[in-house]
Amino acid sequence: MSPFDLRIPLLMLTLGLAACAAPRPPTPGLSPTAAPVSAAWLAPTLPHQGDTQALTDWWARWDDPTLVAWIARAQSLSPTLADARAQVAQARAQRLAQETLTGPQVFAVGNASRAIPAGAPAVTGPASTLSVGLQASWALDVWGDGRAAVSQATAQQAGAQAGWHAARVLVAAELAQSYFAWRTCHRWLQTAREDLASREATAQALAQGQRVGLVAPATAALAQASVAQGREALARQRQQCDTQTKALVAWTGLPEAEVRAAETAQTEARLPWPSVPAVPAAALRQRPDVWQAQFALAAAADGVGIAQAQLWPSLSLSTNWLRHDVRAGTDFSTWSIGPLAVSVPLVGRDALRARADAAQVGFEAAQTAYEATLRRAVGEVEQALVAQAALQERQSASALAADGLRQVLVATEQRFKAGLASLNELEDARRQWLGAQSALVGVRLEQLNTAVALYVALGGGFDPAQAQDVNRELPR
Repeated sequence: MSPFDLRIPLLMLTLGLAACAAPRPPTPGLSPTAAPVSAAWLAPTLPHQGDTQALTDWWARWDDPTLVAWIARAQSLSPTLADARAQVAQARAQRLAQETLTGPQVFAVGNASRAIPAGAPAVTGPASTLSVGLQASWALDVWGDGRAAVSQATAQQAGAQAGWHAARVLVAAELAQSYFAWRTCHRWLQTAREDLASREATAQALAQGQRVGLVAPATAALAQASVAQGREALARQRQQCDTQTKALVAWTGLPEAEVRAAETAQTEARLPWPSVPAVPAAALRQRPDVWQAQFALAAAADGVGIAQAQLWPSLSLSTNWLRHDVRAGTDFSTWSIGPLAVSVPLVGRDALRARADAAQVGFEAAQTAYEATLRRAVGEVEQALVAQAALQERQSASALAADGLRQVLVATEQRFKAGLASLNELEDARRQWLGAQSALVGVRLEQLNTAVALYVALGGGFDPAQAQDVNRELPR
């Protein structure tokens, strides 16, 4: 049988093998709603349960323009976001490169030479040759590993995009929590100023009484000690607020004078609690980390197919067309199809098998990580719901306690002025009211932080249908 006749069954065998694909472990569909999670929340739910309104514009509903503007600045300056954006660009480049490699490769070639043929008379002079043409090659996707590589690169790009959204959410949440702590610190600072003013007024009145012999020196000294304690508490609170101001300057990149100018704005942030779907699986669609883990699992599954395909023969086809021009006036073309090359790995198969086994282990690890991400996502939402329900009860109780102790303090001050209460009673009433007032402000801060935690647990407005938004920010 001639060599040409041998090519025909080889080509038919190749075409038959082309229908095969690299084995790929089964993975869940690219939708976390099919995840094995609970069918209902096991925690107190929010009012209007089942309302699945988007959270994208949630920050604007706080009615605090400073907060919204500073979040935007923090995101634009965040190195974490910049790194996530670079990862998206790298993943996109990898996908485009992989798509190119799976198809035919065509190159324009050209060469020129000038030489004197051996044995030619010297009078003939050198001969010039110019060739231009095309060369093409194609690594046939016999086992489907090329398609698996494209699928893997696509999943990696989608995972990088979800990671970019997750970074945006975390940066916004961290800035918001720092901002709320800064606002709360200044409320505590104002309370400390009012407390010091009250202590100083009492000490001044007792000092006047001591001068006319109506107040014992020990009582006046106790009042001055109380003033000193108030000043120490005020200095400590001011230091804390200054530290948080410096942190916000670093977050936003604004001049410190501009940040301090915002201290005078007496804003009371609203609590736009995110709405929670009735079924946890539906809420998982708003979690970019869940989508990231999902696509990581899909990429790991494709990696198994790619590694196993390397154990099998590979097939490639090449062709070329060249146009030759010789100085002597000869002008002709050459073309060829082939060779049709088959390569079989014979040496190093143990390493290839070990690589395939490692890919399988990596897939199993990605599957475990995906399931753990699902459980963590549901747990974080439920924990935030439990905290929210408890804080609503604590806020009501703290408000009642602060109001009652304020009335006790007012009554004690009147009794003290009338000589019916001691300074110790007055200071005790003041300390109790100050503690209750500080506790009320602290509960408010916890409510704000819990709202942010619930926002993050629900994905921060991530919409898988709009996960390509980052591409608009990348250079073409």
